[in-house]
Amino acid sequence: MRYPGSRSVPIPFLVAAAACVLPAALRGQTLTDFCPEGDADIEAAVVGIVSDSESGMILPGAEVVASWVADGIRQRATARTDLEGVYIICGLPQELDMQVRATLGARRGTPVPFTTDVTLQQHDLALSLAGEEQPSEEVQIDEEARTGRAFNSTVIRAEDLAALPEMSVYQLLRQHHRLRFERISGGEQIVFDGRGVDGTASLSGNTRYSGIQLYIDDRLQADAVNYLRSMSIDEVKQIDILSRTEASARYGGDGYIGAIAIQTRR
Repeated sequence: MRYPGSRSVPIPFLVAAAACVLPAALRGQTLTDFCPEGDADIEAAVVGIVSDSESGMILPGAEVVASWVADGIRQRATARTDLEGVYIICGLPQELDMQVRATLGARRGTPVPFTTDVTLQQHDLALSLAGEEQPSEEVQIDEEARTGRAFNSTVIRAEDLAALPEMSVYQLLRQHHRLRFERISGGEQIVFDGRGVDGTASLSGNTRYSGIQLYIDDRLQADAVNYLRSMSIDEVKQIDILSRTEASARYGGDGYIGAIAIQTRR
């Protein structure tokens, strides 16, 4: 079985990977060995192995995302690891600063920065399958970015995110000035901070309280927080933080508390 975005790789690469002699894995290989339709004059590729950071076990089916900024918009290319834990991302633009990260469900690895100054390079990735699904720490944001639209506006567009480091939408919205994530029995809920976007007080004191609802491409998501954890800001076309009035007008009775509506770039 093969996953979209990946293909069989030469045996020497797999042998080197198994022996952990990873720097030698690409010796003598070229872009077209991994990307037969690639153009070495204008394109680059990144390959590697994804494994569990504690056990070293390879992780088939993990999603790997390369992300960069071009023309003021965050761009991304994705692949999934095959049965040997190998990923291949072809068609990357040359001479750009990028980063690559592995995710598996709600678990996210640490991003690895690189520059496409050579046509083919290897970056092996790790993520943890143990402990908390998401680290609690927030991504460090400089003060200029923190005062911009991404953390203050009720309408956040893709261009508002271009200057930010790679992060999940969860990490973005946790730092938004109009929202708050509250821990309840069984998980977290999203509420308006203070008096919300329409002057309405937070409903978190209500014992029958339920959080702000999440719509992705106008489809209601039952598990809002975990969905946001697994979603990168690279996927976002626009985020609307809707008041009770706006959400009710758009979604009827389902929007009686308010809503976060995300349009993706799919």
